[in-house]
Amino acid sequence: MPDIEKFFNKHRLILFLKGMAMGAADTVPGVSGGTIAFITNIYEELIFSIQACNLQALKILHKQGMKAAWKHINGNFLLTLFCGILSAAFILANVVGFLLDNLEVYVMAFFIGLILASSLFLRKHVLLWSWQRALLLLAGLVFAVSLNLVPESNYEGSLWFLFVCGAIAICAMILPGISGAFILVLLGAYERVLDAVREFDFAVLLLFMAGCVVGLITFSNILAYLLKHKHEATLAFLLGILLGSLYTIWPFHLLNEAMGAGFWIKFSALVLVGFFLVYFLEKFGETNEQATKQLHLQTKINEHK
Repeated sequence: MPDIEKFFNKHRLILFLKGMAMGAADTVPGVSGGTIAFITNIYEELIFSIQACNLQALKILHKQGMKAAWKHINGNFLLTLFCGILSAAFILANVVGFLLDNLEVYVMAFFIGLILASSLFLRKHVLLWSWQRALLLLAGLVFAVSLNLVPESNYEGSLWFLFVCGAIAICAMILPGISGAFILVLLGAYERVLDAVREFDFAVLLLFMAGCVVGLITFSNILAYLLKHKHEATLAFLLGILLGSLYTIWPFHLLNEAMGAGFWIKFSALVLVGFFLVYFLEKFGETNEQATKQLHLQTKINEHK
């Protein structure tokens, strides 16, 4: 039994680090934490766990108590993951900010590698292709690229507009390939939210976070339904969004003809680093998943002895 407990402590630490990776990605304009969730093989569990935070969970809490409700919403998973995300916001935000200020083109090269590899990983989950699914892939790609063509808004809305912005931005954050920060820029609310964080304006922050909660629960229900009933079609559309995000993060404004062979060697090397990082994470995830299943099976056998 101690071996099983040791494994699950290790499993929770790995999940916390995945959350940190998601949080770090959300600080990069054009990159989504949802992309990292896909790469680390926790995307569907994340969506279904958030979706479980519903009226049924409240009924279970009322009738069966906290322990049953916590299990229903996969509370250990959500708590560990979100602690990782929040930790990254405090610990890694300055590091990522420094890298973006000084080495933006190389940071983007790394994320291009991540996205290319995760696209291949996601492609493997669409087992049967048809013209309808190919059309959904194209629709996702066009949708992601077209977001870059939307002019930035200078809208100075009411506080309630920030509630709407929170609901929309959080939906983007759980979609692979779409950056919530980028959506806030398009809505014209990015600076206002950033100022609220800097100035500890809790009225603005609480309203924005309330919008995030409502948007997260609502959109996760839609995504959960689609993943349950139209699984491969949904993945085909998400694959299109992921591929379209390459246009968003490609550093057009930083590249010029004067850049020599040395630059392109380093740029290509970082693309490969990002690509093979996903490859090894995927292999590690498969091994970890098999170990989890074996330990669960052994636990059930021990319980029936």
